Amino acid sequence: MRLLLSSGARREGTVPSAEPVTASKSETKLSALSPVPDFAHASDATPARPFITVAVPTYRRPDTIRRTIDSVVGQDFSDWELVVSDDEGPKGPSWPILEEYARSDPRIRIVENQRGRGQVENTNNAMLACTGKWIKLLHDDDWLAPGALKKFAEVSTKYPSAAFMTCAAHVVEENRVVTRTDPPEENRVSLYSSQECLTDLYLVRMTRSLGIIPSTLLINAAVIHAGCQMRAHKSIPAGVDQLFFVDLARYGEMVAINEGLIFYDATHHPSITTSKSYEDVDEVTLAVKQLNWHLIKDRKGLPKPESLLRALRVARIPARFRHQSLRTTMRDAVQILRPSVMKIANQYVLEYLFKIRPKLGPVQNLKR
Repeated sequence: MRLLLSSGARREGTVPSAEPVTASKSETKLSALSPVPDFAHASDATPARPFITVAVPTYRRPDTIRRTIDSVVGQDFSDWELVVSDDEGPKGPSWPILEEYARSDPRIRIVENQRGRGQVENTNNAMLACTGKWIKLLHDDDWLAPGALKKFAEVSTKYPSAAFMTCAAHVVEENRVVTRTDPPEENRVSLYSSQECLTDLYLVRMTRSLGIIPSTLLINAAVIHAGCQMRAHKSIPAGVDQLFFVDLARYGEMVAINEGLIFYDATHHPSITTSKSYEDVDEVTLAVKQLNWHLIKDRKGLPKPESLLRALRVARIPARFRHQSLRTTMRDAVQILRPSVMKIANQYVLEYLFKIRPKLGPVQNLKR
């Protein structure tokens, strides 16, 4: 098991320049990217280095940041540090709250984002300030489940050269919490090669079934310090998360943990995702799929990005039809009549029933 780092990769512990990413860098041709070459895994740092750093980018969330921080402080695993990057700085409403926590626990640090405002650079600022061997991303409205860091530490000790890990998430909605119970022990952890992960992300399989989001990620710090950070692109304005997942997969193996280790806040509060139209979402999906397609070495038997998007539009109808016109719903529905879309649907159903579903724990709906 090895990381796949670029030939110009920095040794672990050497942090890249904190200069903001320029427009020319963040708008690199997506199709020009290729899988990074094989490179030896960087050695561990000093024993004093924390095992896991929880990186929390925040912006004007004084109402939820306490819950997020408390979920870290209350873990039964103590070898952690917490870095909170505030996109607004000392003048913002969250800063006094963060100072209160930093005074109470030396493992908690506050940093102001000075790389360039916005989700992308605030997340990068948080990750680059981390000193842990592993970086646990956590959004400021999500929180860790009890025992989460201990589980991540156990799995990362078993797979020390993985590029990143992802877990299942408990989803908190307005009137209920959709929880994921643990599957049988033999189905709780799965290892994916770089190419297997890229294919899974492309086909929307296990990673989607687990509910991959930034808050479910545990990232090998060597990957971040080698240059894999969040980035924006003009053709993917609202797809920075999906682009980041693809970029991570290029750097090596992924470990999927089929246990609910975080709570994802999906209630109706303002966010980048909820502010986008379905047309925007579909445009972003196609751009990411086209990038993903070019990174997969063996594309034999895989549907092309355009056909896959048509199939995804059909799959998204139940969640969309109440919020879009009847004409748009009918346009999406008739796509199932295309042979290519029908083939994709049949393949997904079979794989979900016989390969994916048996590995997932039962879902329970709890009233709030």
